[in-house]
Amino acid sequence: MAILRLMIVSAAAFALTGAAAAEQAAPPPPAAAGHQHVACAEPKPHCAMTVNPAFDAKGRLWVAYAVGKTVYVASSADGAKSFSAPVEIASAVDGVIDAHGDARPKIVALDDGSLLASYTTRPDKQMIGTIFTAHSTDGGKSFSTPQAMLTAGGQRFETFVVTPKGRIYAGWLDKTNALKAKAEGKEFEGSGVAFAWSDDKGQTFAGKKILMDHACECCRMSAALDRDGLPVFLWRQVFDGNIRDHYAAKLSADGASLSGGRVSDDNWAINSCPHHGPGLAVDARGGWHAVWFTKGQNRQGLFYGRSDDGGKSFSSPEKFGDDAKAPGHPVVLAAKDRLYRVWKEFDGTTTTLPMQLSRDGGRSWSVPKILAQTDDASDHPELVAYKGAAYLSWVTHKEGYRLLPLPRDEKSAAVR
Repeated sequence: MAILRLMIVSAAAFALTGAAAAEQAAPPPPAAAGHQHVACAEPKPHCAMTVNPAFDAKGRLWVAYAVGKTVYVASSADGAKSFSAPVEIASAVDGVIDAHGDARPKIVALDDGSLLASYTTRPDKQMIGTIFTAHSTDGGKSFSTPQAMLTAGGQRFETFVVTPKGRIYAGWLDKTNALKAKAEGKEFEGSGVAFAWSDDKGQTFAGKKILMDHACECCRMSAALDRDGLPVFLWRQVFDGNIRDHYAAKLSADGASLSGGRVSDDNWAINSCPHHGPGLAVDARGGWHAVWFTKGQNRQGLFYGRSDDGGKSFSSPEKFGDDAKAPGHPVVLAAKDRLYRVWKEFDGTTTTLPMQLSRDGGRSWSVPKILAQTDDASDHPELVAYKGAAYLSWVTHKEGYRLLPLPRDEKSAAVR
């Protein structure tokens, strides 16, 4: 039995680390489904296979997650040592809820105490979904009846970013044009990239529009707020020749146009879905910071790039991570004058989360430090900030949910 358990654990952890064979499969990541089968069934963050975190203005941690076919939110006032009773947002009557590494329920906390939750449902074994949003104006005690972002076309992989004035910008991948082309017998690569915004705390969204076509259809989008208050988005784009590299762009003030460009020339030609989206952060000086995974002709592994001119150009890709340990799923966060990048590695037995810190806007990085580890299945890492402090949010099958403060200097990181 011990040998059998080791095989199961290793297989699950391998599939969650981003190894090429697993990542190139078009269906949802099999390890996510495996985690669902072995995790507990209680409506608690510890039983979820993925968790999305956000701090509210008072420092309370909110998390959104799914257990089975039901989406919940819960909060913690003691740094995730304990959580409030979960509040149910909705259950999927038919089909499934997206709750794997690149697509998961979301929670957005606004300064006035209101909350926005989102999730995506889709038919089982189909990749066309519907994004739903629900909002709370009573401090998370209850949520409105979920409303579909759009009722036709097929949308997934939503992401949100909030301005200091409370406007919520949304971005998502939209298959409306792809389905239309298919119905007309035309070829169409990937999905559209669509955007909208809300000025009423997420009750309604205006300006819903596809601004660019041919995004890779199975990778998450990342978003951050630029220094001028406009949102920046990063996603994997399908270029000519089925090249699936990355594109970063800022949304105009009127929501009508994008300005940006290609992040790198990795030249990853693949006629499938990597399920391996990028990470994005914007620092206080307006520097754009991107991290991503590629198996391209020109480079393979994890890379970092910086733009100091609003996305017009990016620095030469800088490689990081240990190629011998299948590095994957990088994320990056700006907190005051610090940048953090965290990713997953797997050595055949143990999954670890290394971290590097930069104090000079990404021009140099500290030696990798291991923040956390597990020898069982796990979610991808998520980073979240509150008043200049940065935290790692991570849920694993064996250890449950963890919120770990990130070190403010290179010497204080430790394995936990």
